[in-house]
Amino acid sequence: MEKRTVGAIIAVVVIVSAAVAGWIYIQGNMGEKSITVFAAGSLAVPLGKLAEEYEKTYGVRVNIETAGSIETVKKISELHRSADVVAVADYKAITGYLMPEYTSWYIKFARNELVIAYTNQSKYAGEISEDNWWKILSKEDVRVGFSSPNDDPCGYRAVMMFYLADIAYNGTVFRDVVENNTEIEVKNGKITVPDDSDLLDSLGRVFIKQKSVALLGDLESGNIDYAIEYLSVAKQHGLRYIRLPEEINLSNSSLADFYSRAVVVLADGKEVRGSPINYAITVPNNAPNRELAYRFVKMLIGEDGKRILEECGQPPMYEEYGEVPEEIRA
Repeated sequence: MEKRTVGAIIAVVVIVSAAVAGWIYIQGNMGEKSITVFAAGSLAVPLGKLAEEYEKTYGVRVNIETAGSIETVKKISELHRSADVVAVADYKAITGYLMPEYTSWYIKFARNELVIAYTNQSKYAGEISEDNWWKILSKEDVRVGFSSPNDDPCGYRAVMMFYLADIAYNGTVFRDVVENNTEIEVKNGKITVPDDSDLLDSLGRVFIKQKSVALLGDLESGNIDYAIEYLSVAKQHGLRYIRLPEEINLSNSSLADFYSRAVVVLADGKEVRGSPINYAITVPNNAPNRELAYRFVKMLIGEDGKRILEECGQPPMYEEYGEVPEEIRA
């Protein structure tokens, strides 16, 4: 083989090798870039879709860790873990547990409402309606599930919903479902919640888990007949559901004063007053990748995020509080 040919082959091999090495280097560096998002369970689907868009745009991996919103913020305030972004189902989880020590701002970005989710196999599935749901759920042979008020806003909102229903309709569904079947009770006009050790995984008529989405398997298996869920979760998972009147579904901002009549005292002593369902997001002070986190928040409140939230049944909104960084506003 001529020297010229051999030289050409060697040159090609060197060029190809360099290109492959460069590609591996770039991919390796991109793989090292990631952000961590602590999020409410009911945000798993929309944030998962947003993460795909973010990864395509910035080449940064997004690790999403879901839990009930109270459990989520306590990972930072009590366990002292670090995260780049925190997104919760109730802005009060941020104001009550993270401000001012762990963050100085938050943005409300989505709304939701409570519904009663069920399947075709649920008892009285052919009878339940917006007009008689409390009668169905009060039946002794019906099993109801909701999440722990100590860990998940959907849980304390569920007991608020039952409490407000009694006020609105002069009924007894709070007593029939909640007080008679759990250790949750009303004392001095406030709903008091015991420690999770007295609540979780009861085998009685009311079944409670740490986060609302964890009840979906029990609903599908027939372990429970009805679950108190967010409308978005019911839609995303193809469940049947009953929409509730605005007086009790916690969706209408003009009814904030009525919602506030329900006050829940959690096991850690924190008080939560009923209010419209507003999701919120922030970047903690100790975020390891602050600039990348700002980009994620900006994408969520931008056109891509709004589109995804609409598709997932969580109407977008925008209200900022505190010292929102200019990088996000710009």
